[in-house]
Amino acid sequence: MLPVLSDSVFPHHFLFFWLRWPIPVADSYCLRLLSCSRFGLRWFTPANEVPLCGHATLASAAVLFHVKKNPNSVLTFVTLSGELKTRQEKDQIVLDLPLYSTYPQVPQEVEELIKAATGDMIVQDLRYSPDTEKLLVRLSDAYERSVLEELQVRAQHFLSAEKTGKVKGLILTLKGKSNGKDKGHDFYSRYFAPWYGVLEDPVTGVSSHTLLSLFYICGASAEISSSLRTLYCGCSQPYKEYELS
Repeated sequence: MLPVLSDSVFPHHFLFFWLRWPIPVADSYCLRLLSCSRFGLRWFTPANEVPLCGHATLASAAVLFHVKKNPNSVLTFVTLSGELKTRQEKDQIVLDLPLYSTYPQVPQEVEELIKAATGDMIVQDLRYSPDTEKLLVRLSDAYERSVLEELQVRAQHFLSAEKTGKVKGLILTLKGKSNGKDKGHDFYSRYFAPWYGVLEDPVTGVSSHTLLSLFYICGASAEISSSLRTLYCGCSQPYKEYELS
């Protein structure tokens, strides 16, 4: 985590540091003190600035609550995605995130990109979120979780394969099973963002769940409840679980 900066040095000195010495992690972030309960927050990948990073926001809240002993019950972060509020509930930190809608995407427009992501696998649904510039690719329900985990995705080819200029992130997702050894999780996902210098996000990208949750609640299945429990499937273990409500 980078230090909390005052108005006199934010953002120019930080941007100078970032441009001269890129940080070799998926996301780095910087806090600006606005008041005792309000902070400016920005997120950066090795390539550029991103509009939303949930893990870095949770980490910021954890430092302020647990390390800095901030006495406020609610902390507000002013970001490119609006105001994000965090609060403590027992031993957990709850983060309120925006929800984004997705819309049907014409497959022919992104055919080469889908080929690089899924090969010859069957795609059941294809959606696009203009608010987040993310493409959501839902694989066929016939596939098991292990298929998504083991899929060899050619994310290094995404930049040349994407011809529309509107995609800045790609989500691969699979609906969970209601029975069998993998029951209990509503959906699985992997997230790729080479446009931001991150071939695959090892923690899936909480920002991708701002549209995945709404997609599965409203669009993919009426059987899924409004409280979702999701299992991370990505390039590193152990797998991560999220509870969305």
